[in-house]
Amino acid sequence: MSLPPSLQKAVDALLTSPGATQPSLRRWVLERMRSGQMEPSAPALPQALAEFLAKLAERPWSILDADFARLRAAGYSEDQLYELTLASAIGAGLRRFDAGLRALGEDR
Repeated sequence: MSLPPSLQKAVDALLTSPGATQPSLRRWVLERMRSGQMEPSAPALPQALAEFLAKLAERPWSILDADFARLRAAGYSEDQLYELTLASAIGAGLRRFDAGLRALGEDR
């Protein structure tokens, strides 16, 4: 089963539109979150960003203003953090969507 059209449109916009981060990085984050394979030591990412994304994947409720301040101090812009947080959230949401489809017996 494919995604509902409006959801697919949102995913496509996130992954193909110009932004403060490379579309390939946004895709990588989304796919890792969707698969549940967000390793804190991901070789493709600087350590501070990898740790932040792993925290988002494992304990999103524990993200604090200090986490964002630390990344801003490391040189990340608000736009970059927004895009990567959005990619992470959409990936996690799609993981739950996929699980719901499996529970209903509607595997893709």
